[in-house]
Amino acid sequence: MSPRPTPSTARPTARRARAGALALTAALATGAVLAGCSDPVPTPGAAAAPTTGADLTVDQETAVLGKIGSVLDVADRKRDPKALESRLTGPALAMRTSELTVAKVKKSDADVTDLPTQVQAIVVPSTPGWPRAALAVSSPPQSDEPPRLMVMRQAGARDDYQLWGWVRLFPGTTMPKFATAEQGAENLASDDTSLLWAPRTVVTRYLDVVQKGSKSKYADQFGSDAYRSTVAAAAKSWTSNADFKKADGSYSMSLSAGKWLVASRTEDGGAVVFAGVTQKEKIAAEKGAKITAPNSTQRALMGKDSPTNELDVVYRVVVAVHVPAKGATGAAAKPTVLGVEQVPVSVSAG
Repeated sequence: MSPRPTPSTARPTARRARAGALALTAALATGAVLAGCSDPVPTPGAAAAPTTGADLTVDQETAVLGKIGSVLDVADRKRDPKALESRLTGPALAMRTSELTVAKVKKSDADVTDLPTQVQAIVVPSTPGWPRAALAVSSPPQSDEPPRLMVMRQAGARDDYQLWGWVRLFPGTTMPKFATAEQGAENLASDDTSLLWAPRTVVTRYLDVVQKGSKSKYADQFGSDAYRSTVAAAAKSWTSNADFKKADGSYSMSLSAGKWLVASRTEDGGAVVFAGVTQKEKIAAEKGAKITAPNSTQRALMGKDSPTNELDVVYRVVVAVHVPAKGATGAAAKPTVLGVEQVPVSVSAG
C-alpha cells in the first residue's frame, strides 16, 4: 500500500552563487517589506536602548560569514557532511548534513538549500557572556526565493562563530529594527521578563498552535503561516487517504524545542526569538501493510530499509518569531512568525 505523499517544504533547484560577504549597515533602507522578491532588511535604529556596546564588529562578522561560505562551498562541492563540522553546529549542521546525504544518494543538488553568505544586513551582539549570537539577512538567492535570516553562534570566548541555523523569511514579512552596529543587539535569556512572553514561552505556545491548530488555546495569538499550513496538509494527506483508512492507518506528529534558543533585542523593546525544533511523524497501518516513503528525498534518507507497516520521519526545524515588548497593545501585541526552515533528517521503517 502506498498512501498519498505528504507535502513537504518546497526545496530550491538553483545552486548557491557566492561572491563574498557584503555588510550593509548605515546605508540600510527602513521598514522594508518582503513581497515576491523584495528584500526584508532589519534596520539599525537611531534611538535603541542603551547597551554595553557591540561585542563583534561588522568587519569581523563579515569575515565570519566568508569563512562559513568557504566551508559550505567545499562541503557542497564534495557532498561531504564531515567538511561542515568546523563552521556549522546545531540545527544547521543537522539540516545541511541531511541535504548533502540526499544529494550524494540522488546524485543531484536539488535538495541543497541555497545559502548566500553575501548579505544585506548584519546584527551584531552586545552580550558580555557566552554563548552569544549574531544575525545576518542574506541577499536573495539565485533561485528567486526569499532571503535567509541566519544565526551565527559563539559557544565560548576562544571558539569560532558557527552557523547555528537559518530560516526562509515568509513573503510579506516586515523585519523589525535593531540597534546600530556600534551599539549591538542584546541577547536575552530564555526566561527574560521584559517581553510580552518569555522567549521559551512564545516558542512553546507557537508549537502548541502548530500541533493543535484551532484547538490550541493560543490559536488566536498567532496568525496563519506557511509552516502551519504544511504541517496540517501533511496530516490530511495521510488521514484522508481512502486506502490508508481501509488499512486501519494512523498518523501522529509531535514537536519539541531544543534546550538552547536565541533571543535578539529589537529597537521596539521586543526581540526576535529563534528555536531549533524536532518534528516527528509516525505513520502506521495494519500488520502486513507496506508504507513506502512518499517522495524521493525521504526514500534517499531511508536507504536500504524495506517498507513495513510503520514509517517514522524526523525533521529538524528552525523557527523565528518577533515577540513584542511587555505592555504592547493592539495589533502590535501579538507575536509574528517571520520565517521557518524544515528539513527531513531521518526516515526509517518503524
